[in-house]
Amino acid sequence: MGPQFQALPSFLKKSKYQDITDPSHTVMQAAFDFEGMAFDWMGLHPENLAYFNDYMAGRRHDTNDEWLSVYPVEAETAGWKPEDPVFVDMGGSIGHQCAKLKAKYPNLPGRVILQDLPHTIAVALQTPGVENMSHDLFGPQSVKGAKFYYMRAVLHDWPDHVARKILSHINAAMNKDSVLLIDEMVLPDVGVYSQVAAIDLAMMCATGSTERTESQWKTLFAEEGLELIETRTYKPTSYESVMKVVRKQDV
Repeated sequence: MGPQFQALPSFLKKSKYQDITDPSHTVMQAAFDFEGMAFDWMGLHPENLAYFNDYMAGRRHDTNDEWLSVYPVEAETAGWKPEDPVFVDMGGSIGHQCAKLKAKYPNLPGRVILQDLPHTIAVALQTPGVENMSHDLFGPQSVKGAKFYYMRAVLHDWPDHVARKILSHINAAMNKDSVLLIDEMVLPDVGVYSQVAAIDLAMMCATGSTERTESQWKTLFAEEGLELIETRTYKPTSYESVMKVVRKQDV
């Protein structure tokens, strides 16, 4: 983050202080003299990718500070068919969330699937009962009718117009029984903690994105025919929450 924050003042001056919403034209490209998006750069630098994966895995050490501590997985999967997909972790890095799910619910009925880009899947955990699958979030979702489609800290990487493309593919794969679980920060409208404000600034620099308030999340979902019906916060100090989202037509 250091090089990006150092490059931020001159970048804003050159862009006449316009809001940064193009992930291919951010402070990151200026700071690292790179043409392409942040995750393209990561794919070309395996050592940095490894650091990133370690960071994502280590963000939450306390098992009480994760979505599984607040969401009723067992109640919502009662009677689920074992041959059907029950949990699809999209953009799930090397698979820590799938591993935690299987550890907590070893008898969970249904297929558990980890999806990410090929270079990440190549180094993913080999967790018994978890299928590792290469997948691009910007392409059609091949796993249809899963109970849970899950994304953790994915949509905050993308500005709204890009996030909508991701959501459109998920909506097309969902059925009336499907739930989209979004594991992200859900910010208040005012009075955000300084650490979270710094993360918001970092997202703007790297990907042209933002951390969102609940009203911003609701608007984003609604634009793709989805509706937020419940938010469960599991780490109030950083607003980390799991949002339950369904198709509007099923409400």
